[in-house]
Amino acid sequence: MVSRLRARWLALAGNTRGVLLVVLAMACWSVLDACNKRLMATGIAPKQVLFLQATVVLAMLAPVVAWTRGRIVATRQPRIHLLRAVFIVTSAWCAAYAVSHLPLAEASAYLMTGSLFMLPMGVWFLREQPHWLRWSGVVVGFGGVLVILQPGAEAFHPAALVALFGALMESMLGVVLKKYSGQEHPIAVLTWSQVACWLTFGVFTGFTLPSVPVALWPLLPVVGVAAAGIYLSYFFAYRAGDASAVEAGSFSLLLFSPTLGWLLFAEAPDLAFWLGAGLLVCGIALVIVEPTGRVGGE
Repeated sequence: MVSRLRARWLALAGNTRGVLLVVLAMACWSVLDACNKRLMATGIAPKQVLFLQATVVLAMLAPVVAWTRGRIVATRQPRIHLLRAVFIVTSAWCAAYAVSHLPLAEASAYLMTGSLFMLPMGVWFLREQPHWLRWSGVVVGFGGVLVILQPGAEAFHPAALVALFGALMESMLGVVLKKYSGQEHPIAVLTWSQVACWLTFGVFTGFTLPSVPVALWPLLPVVGVAAAGIYLSYFFAYRAGDASAVEAGSFSLLLFSPTLGWLLFAEAPDLAFWLGAGLLVCGIALVIVEPTGRVGGE
């Protein structure tokens, strides 16, 4: 049964697998954002939440690292991890800040502009050659973002600018991950990413964990699994297909986040949001489709 499912999975085009993995990452991301927003609602600062998050993930990884006597996190590319750390720490803080100041759906819309940055970056830095359907899909997706955001005099407040900058850093991280993902073990990538966050936000918080209400303790393992799920899903997504193609799956965050925002925080998106979300789904569909005779990411 497992081998049959694996065969069907591998039979899919590389870019299709990559997009689906990114959709999984977005599901994890929406859960993580919802948990972090709930924690920050108790008065915990974004930097404290990020330090707590990194601590939980590293605690989960510790048995694996110990079992392999550290071999699983061995690396020959410390400079690449350092470069990735800059992008990871910056994008993580920007995302947490945006989520703490904006509704989940709106914050997600700004953060997902990283997918729009990714297409030209994939062309410039990774020498990818996206076909016309992919370009059209991103255009349709961008149109959906504009419908959701309804740009105007009040659209670009400070939290939105922070989110947009975080999206740019996330796309730069994607370029580095795509270029070097085949040379590192996924657990090593995840571990060193969290070490960077733990050290950086540990310095900002004095390496002091925040006081979490007992009622919210069940959120901590959810935070750890969701954070790890994001990194691992992205890792294998970039291995499967072109970075500029698989990033289109990140538009699905605009479907997951509003649902959690409505269920957990009584945030009800308006009609414009749902119209834009429909366009985003159409954009994803256009990116997944491969022209006859061409199989991306293989």
